[in-house]
Amino acid sequence: MSKTPVTWLELIKMKLNEEKKNGNSPSIGDVVPAAKKEWVEIKNGTHSKYIQGKAKTFARKGKKNSKKSMTKKNTKGAASASAISGEDIDIHAILAKAKVCKKCRKSIEKVMNKKEMKGGNCGCGMTGGCTTCAI
Repeated sequence: MSKTPVTWLELIKMKLNEEKKNGNSPSIGDVVPAAKKEWVEIKNGTHSKYIQGKAKTFARKGKKNSKKSMTKKNTKGAASASAISGEDIDIHAILAKAKVCKKCRKSIEKVMNKKEMKGGNCGCGMTGGCTTCAI
């Protein structure tokens, strides 16, 4: 009769199932001391029923695509800063065409509205405004 290969986790599961059959509700901590003694015999090759088996490997799930990789890449290259800084560009038209979530859209619109503010208190507490609020 050949010995069946078993891993440490399989041995623990078998011990838990044995205790459940006896009517107990065991935890892993209850089973580990007895399983440890048996595992030493299995590793030495002196156990009557089992030999040490190899752990089963499972394929890992692939990573989900990030938003960055899903967006289309510009083949002609990025537009220069001077072309973007023109006053005739309507930010709302750009945001309507761009795939931007509502939260990001609000923060972009907030920054663009700060650009139109002139003087006064920006709310940051610095006298004369700060560089981020002046933008």
